[in-house]
Amino acid sequence: MFKVEHVHPMLVHFPIVFLLTAAVIDALIIFIHDGDLSARQCLVRVGLATLLFGTAFAVIAAVFGDMALDIAADKGFDKAPLEEHAGLAGLTIAVFGLLALIQLVAIWRGMRLSGKYGRIFLGALSLGCLLLIVTAYHGGDLVYKLGVNVATTVVKVTPP
Repeated sequence: MFKVEHVHPMLVHFPIVFLLTAAVIDALIIFIHDGDLSARQCLVRVGLATLLFGTAFAVIAAVFGDMALDIAADKGFDKAPLEEHAGLAGLTIAVFGLLALIQLVAIWRGMRLSGKYGRIFLGALSLGCLLLIVTAYHGGDLVYKLGVNVATTVVKVTPP
């Protein structure tokens, strides 16, 4: 039978791939093409689309993650590591959402995101990717160390 708590782990791979790909595309634009992240060019639009899709999928994954958290708590799993992961995910979504908004406004208003500003944007995007990886690592720990929503019985393990 299909279980709602299994939707979150199925969805989390999409924002991870999209957001990391957005960072790679933007790095290519800035360093290889010496470009402007607000230019109306194909590669810029692809980078922005991956950023927007990644952020949207992250929000959807978080909604299902909140459901999975409630189910895990009802099963008796310790809420502290679950809430830590949820907090990291919320911060990750906020960072990428803000970056997507900045890029959209720059494109809409015709403001350049190149040179120093492009590198600052790319630096913030890179920090967002680091935060994404930390969030994913904590999520993996929930499953592989604690057995959250996959273990048949509740295993009480104190995280280090």
